[in-house]
Amino acid sequence: MKCTQEKDPWYIKKTWAEISRNALVNNLAVIRSHIPDPGIGIAPVIKGNAYGHCVELVVPLLEEAGIRHLFVATLDEAISLRQGGARSAILIFGATRSQHIPYLKRYRLTQSIVTAGEVVEFARQSEKTGGPPLQVSIKLDTGMTRLGLNADERHREKTVQVILAAAHEPALQVTGVYSHLATADCDPNYAELQRARFADTVDEAERRGFPRVIRHLAASSAIPLGPDYHFDMVRPGIVLYGGRAGPGKEAWSGLKPVMTVKSVIEQVECVDAGTPVSYGGTWTTPVDSVLAVVNMGYGDGLPRLLSNRGSFFHKGRELPIRGRVCMDRCIVDVTGIGDIKVGDQVTFFGQDEWIRKDASEIADLYGTIDYELFCGINERVPRIGVD
Repeated sequence: MKCTQEKDPWYIKKTWAEISRNALVNNLAVIRSHIPDPGIGIAPVIKGNAYGHCVELVVPLLEEAGIRHLFVATLDEAISLRQGGARSAILIFGATRSQHIPYLKRYRLTQSIVTAGEVVEFARQSEKTGGPPLQVSIKLDTGMTRLGLNADERHREKTVQVILAAAHEPALQVTGVYSHLATADCDPNYAELQRARFADTVDEAERRGFPRVIRHLAASSAIPLGPDYHFDMVRPGIVLYGGRAGPGKEAWSGLKPVMTVKSVIEQVECVDAGTPVSYGGTWTTPVDSVLAVVNMGYGDGLPRLLSNRGSFFHKGRELPIRGRVCMDRCIVDVTGIGDIKVGDQVTFFGQDEWIRKDASEIADLYGTIDYELFCGINERVPRIGVD
């Protein structure tokens, strides 16, 4: 993926994504406004190339703003961050094989322990590798049913024993314990059940000698639920980028979109009534029309499911997509817009001088979420740092 701090002239001939520094810093401030205790840490989730926003642009801005912890999904993401100059502590959410422990140590990474067997396995491999203890964080499954030691009432005793065993392994250094809420955006009662399971399990382990380490539970949608969910650190993901975290729009009204995706008009043509448009002729001009070709298709991340239902925007005016989205371009209806011409910029989502169109609004059109839309913007679309 091409990331740059400047707009090179050739970008204006294709599709690009503008990444707003000011919006990112603004969103960090909005997140902080929901955390009354200044001692609570903020650890952004930057997996998936910062949700498609480009870690090369995002991470330096976060670290300049005082961020000291980052979360990723995989070992290769973590190594790439460290090789790119990231100074923060980096936690890997996903599982990593024990034979990769030399890489974890070399790049000063923290690995999640998600099964009981990993405690002994990681400790033995850490001893074999030598050097300082391997830093690990223990993942509890409090009800997400996705990775982690089961922390419900029936399994709590066994899980506490595993936590204590990890703490007593000299080749391991337990730096944190965490879990993930499944329904913070839709079912507060179940979220509270998960919070209680997390707190009760950690409290029991601490009563039996487990050291105090960083505890964290709240991702984006749980941050507005209040201090009981914050523990020692919160993990903003989608809201950091100005996306939607569940139905809590009021809590996040101050967010700004960090990514704005733009393209250009390649052709403007008058066509007769009754003309079929694009592959399969799924839309036919009902009257004499003016159509424009936009240089963005599903190869760039414009979902094909937006055929005949999505839009671009030109100076705040909606340009409906007509016919099927192609791999490299699509066709929009510009009938009645007299000042549009080849080379004009159009906006897919984000914010420009005339309009704000949130990615979540577009995602709603074809039954998905803004996370998928952000991550789906293809690597051939350059990310450009702006403002």
